[in-house]
Formats: sequence, structure tokens, C-alpha cells
Amino acid sequence: MKPTHARRLLSHAYLALAAGIVVLCACAGYVVVTQQNARFAADERAAVAEDANHVANALRDKMFAMEMVAERLAARVSGAAPLSDAELSDLTDRLLQEHPEVIMVAVAPGMQVRHVAPPEGNQPLVGVRYWQLPNEFPGVARSFRDRTPVFTGPVQLLDERSAYIMRYPVFETGSRFWGLISIVISEDGLFSDLSPERTYALREVSPAGAPRYHLYGDPAVFEGNPVLQEVSMLAGNWQVGSVPRGGWSLVDPASTRIVAVIAAITVLLVAAVLMIRRFALRSHESFSVLSHAVEALDEGFLLFDKNDRLMLANSSVADFYNVPPGQLEPGLTFERFLRGGVERGILRTGDTMAETWIRDRVAAHRAAENTVEQLADGRWLTVSEAKTPEGYTVGVRSDVSAQKTAELAAEAANRQKNEFLACATHELRTPLTVIAGHAAFIMKNNALPAAKKLRTYLDAPEIDTDEALRLAGDLSDSIATHGERISGATADMLTMVNNLLDWARAEGNELTIHPEPVSAGDLATQIAEELKHKANAKGVSLMCMCTPARVMADPARLKQVLYNLIGNAIKFTDRGSITVTVRGKGPNVLFAVEDTGCGIARENLDVIFERFHQVDASDTRAFGGLGLGLTMAKQIVEMHGAQLVVKSVLGEGSRFQFEMPKTSAPIPAAPAAPRATPELAES
Repeated sequence: MKPTHARRLLSHAYLALAAGIVVLCACAGYVVVTQQNARFAADERAAVAEDANHVANALRDKMFAMEMVAERLAARVSGAAPLSDAELSDLTDRLLQEHPEVIMVAVAPGMQVRHVAPPEGNQPLVGVRYWQLPNEFPGVARSFRDRTPVFTGPVQLLDERSAYIMRYPVFETGSRFWGLISIVISEDGLFSDLSPERTYALREVSPAGAPRYHLYGDPAVFEGNPVLQEVSMLAGNWQVGSVPRGGWSLVDPASTRIVAVIAAITVLLVAAVLMIRRFALRSHESFSVLSHAVEALDEGFLLFDKNDRLMLANSSVADFYNVPPGQLEPGLTFERFLRGGVERGILRTGDTMAETWIRDRVAAHRAAENTVEQLADGRWLTVSEAKTPEGYTVGVRSDVSAQKTAELAAEAANRQKNEFLACATHELRTPLTVIAGHAAFIMKNNALPAAKKLRTYLDAPEIDTDEALRLAGDLSDSIATHGERISGATADMLTMVNNLLDWARAEGNELTIHPEPVSAGDLATQIAEELKHKANAKGVSLMCMCTPARVMADPARLKQVLYNLIGNAIKFTDRGSITVTVRGKGPNVLFAVEDTGCGIARENLDVIFERFHQVDASDTRAFGGLGLGLTMAKQIVEMHGAQLVVKSVLGEGSRFQFEMPKTSAPIPAAPAAPRATPELAES
């Protein structure tokens, strides 16, 4: 996934979270406010209901008291002995004193008002006949008809006050209608316990609940979903309706604060999410930069947590350890990482058991020790590990194959140098010893046996000239033999020195060749003849199968190559034969030297051409030489554009061969003398 795409997804995820929080808080706020409003409405309705119940109970109690008063008054006025006006006034006065809400009492036998109390201001009512009052007669008639008290109102009093009238029918014994007692109650006295926070209404209903007569308040109260309180009084059914003044509240005043709190919480949560988003994007960017920086490293980078579980690794690690895709993931333990490398054959445990090696590597990892490990493909890695202050482990794997190869090569070169010095010292000491020994004999020729014989003979009385000449000849032959051996040792030393000089020129790119037409067959035959006595001295047959062929080559260098190849064959062949072949092969000329000697092991075929190298150090001592012959032969052949090839079977023999293009150019009349013709081949 591209970093920009991942960053965009991360940003969108946090924005979606912020939007989700807004939606969630809005839903939660809606539920909370709805429930709060519902609770507020329920509480408000309960409070109104409680207040309406209180009003209904108070009204019931007052109506019951008024009914009892009317009943006592009716019992007195309808008795057998009629009351005098003074007694009636006294009785009604006491009634007014006991019930201050009562404004007036009117006694009307036969439907005509005969007595009113208090008389002040009410005298005009005396003598009034109820059937002559159209507004009041329906209530009077109903009271008479139903034989029950009837409560009506409101009526406008002379002093403009509103009042209500209870009509109480009075019947004598035998159910003969006597008349009416009217008790006028002031509106304030009847509804004295009303809450100013409510709006009330009172109506009478039929037994079936249908509205019959509206007495108090605004009739619209009963249309505004009021709290209804049923009241049974005066032998009828009544309803007290109550609603809050100003109507029912649909919203709790505290909801505003709740909404404000929820909005504040939403803002805080969204701000927190956006801040976290900002930090997350910065962290993602920092991690992305770190990941890209780590990925850009040529070295392998590993980061393990406190529990040795992988947190971060770059692709170089997967390349080094050949980790399959999907296995180098966070959470991988270091031990499992090692086991995977061992199981895949990437990590070499050497001669150590796998479990022991893994245990030691885990211990070194936990101790943050640096080490070097070799992979199965031959590469070398340095393992550098360090602990962070937080306890994490940072590991770096660096490919030091080139350095390690150079180090091993330097060590090998150093060993070769030491072997060469030891070999050169040994090889040079041998001819020097020969030279020194024979030179000492020549310097002290009087100590030679032939010289002693000659001196003894010359001291004799009689001297035979022929015998003296013979003894002198023996002395001369002895001195010549020592000189010949000194010359041979000198030639060997010269060969070594020439090879060293040629090698030095080759190392400095100063070795040159001067090609000219050469008769390859004649040159090979000449060298074979020169070296045949050495082969015969070992009991080995040296055969030359050469045909006329001409090549363009440096005759001295070509002769040096053949000397080395044939000399090597003689050196390493103790029985059998050596065959030198020069023949045409298509457009080329084939040169081959084949022997039946000790042969070369397959694993050593690639190293025999290295400088100062023989199959082993013991060979150097057994066969002599500096180990430069084949090296120089291979380089000279390659300088002629050819390739020196070897085929060998251990214990059966070897075959060295190369091919050079033919030439038709004439051979010079006087070939240049070779600059160096080694008499001994070296390998």
C-alpha cells in the first residue's frame, strides 16, 4: 500500500470516527432530552393532578358542609311548628358566621322568597317568585324535579361579584314540596385554594360522563388535555379540569442545559479525536519516513521489542536470509527467525548441533553481542546489535563478503608468501650448497684424490710420462666434474630467478611477447630431445609425435611453455611414458603433453595454475620448484590468445593442451635466440 494512500485511509478513519461521535452524541442527546422531557411532562402532570385532587377534595368538603347546613335549615323550617322571623334570622346569622364563604341565604316556601340573610342589601329579593326569573328557574325546576340539591352559577351579584347558588329542595312529611333554600356562595370563597400556576375549570357531567353544565373557568381548559379529577357531590358527578397556566410545557427548561452539556461533550470528543488524528498522522508520517529510511539501507535492519518480537524489518533482511513473503511479519520472535533460517538451510551451524547453535545465538542476541555469520550461499554478514534505553533490540546485518573474501585472500596470500619464502629458501639453498661444496673442492684441489695420486706419483724416483699424463687427465676430469655440477646448479638457480623475474613482469603488466612464424613441430622435437635424458634417467619413455606445423608465437616464450609442461610431466611421472604431440587440428595447431604419472585430484584442478602453488607443501619438498611454472605457462598461452586446458585422473596421469592458429608466413632464416630457456620445469 502506498504511503499516501495509507495516510489518506488513516485520516478518513479518524474523520469517520469524529462524524460517528457527532451522530452518537446527537442520538444520545436526543434520547436523553426526550426522556428528560417525558419525565418533566410526567412530573408536571403528576403535580397538576395532585393539585387538582386537592382542589376537588376541598370542593367536595365545602359542598358537603353546605349540604349539611341546608339540611339542618330545611329540617327547622319544615317542622310542625313554624319558625318566627326572629328565630329564622338568628339561625341564618349563625350559618353565615360559621361559613364566611356564604354570601347570602334565601328561604323561599312555595317558590317565593320570604326571608333573606343578611337582610342588608338583599331586601329587594323578598317576595320574588322563582318562576318569574327565567335565568334561575331551570335550576329551581331541576331541584324540584330531581328532589336533589342543585348547584348552579356563576351569577352576577348586585355588587358585581360572581357567586354560585346551591338550591336545596325542602319536602314536608308525606313528600309534599315545601319550598327551596338557596345558599349563595362567593366564587372566591368556593375556590379559595387554587394555585396561581394552574388554570382550573369545573363542570357537571352525566352518569355516562357527557358534559352537562359548565360552572367555573374557561371551557377551553377541557380541550387542552387537562388533568381531570372526578368529584361526586350533591347527588351528582362533577369534573375538575386543571392545566398549567400558559399550557403544557413540551420541553423541560433543564433540557437546554442538557443539550449544552451534550454539545460541549461532543465538541470536546470531536476535538480530542481530531487532535489524536493530527498526532496519528504525524506519527504515521514519522513512521513512514523511518520505514523508508530503513528500507533505503543496503544493510539489513531489524527491531525487536522487549519480548524479542519483531517490530520492523526491511527487505534487505528478507534478501539476506531468503525469507518467503509473509513470514517476516511483526510479532515473529527472534528464536523463530533463527529456526526458520536453519530449517531453510540459509544459516550454517557448522559442527555445532542446531539446538545448541540457536541457544547460543539467542543468548548473544539478548546480550547484544556482535558477531559474524556465514550464509549457505557463501556470503558473510556482520551482526551488530544494541539495546535501546527502553529495552528494545536494534540489529543491523551488513554484507561483508567482499571484505571477508579479501581478508581470507590476504590470509591465503600471506600463507602462500610464507610457503614461497620457505620453498624459495629451500630451493635456492640446494644449488647454493652444491655450488659452495664443489667450489670448495676446486679451491682446495690439492685435497682431491686425483691430485694426491698425481703428487705422489710425481714424487717417485722414476716417472712414466704416460702415467703422469693419465693422472693429470683424471685430475682435470675431476675438476671438470665439479665445474659441471656447479654449472648445473647455477642453471637451476638461473631458471628460478628467470621465472621470478617473468612473474614480476607479469604482475606489473610488463611481460611482453614478440610473435613470429615458428615451426611448432621442430621446436617441440628439439625440447623433447634435450629433456629425454632426464626421462630416461627415471626409467620413463619420452615420445614426440610432432608433425610440421607453423604458428605465430614468441619462440622463446613458446619454448618456455613447452619446457615447463614436459619438465612437469617428467617430474611427476615415475613409470610409464610421456607423449608430446604437435599436430594440425582444423585451422589450429594442437599442442599436448600427456603423461602416466600421479595425476591430479579433481578438487585441485582449479588451483594448480595459482602462483607459488603445488598440490601440497610436501610436493614442493619432494619435487622441487617454486610453483611458478604452470602459472607462467598459462599466462603466456593466454597472451597468445589461447587457453591452457588440463584433464587428469588421480593415479592415472594428466594431459595439458592448448591450441594456436596456423600461419602460412615463412620462417625467418635466422631465428632469434631465446631469451630464457629453462632447463627444469616448475609447478
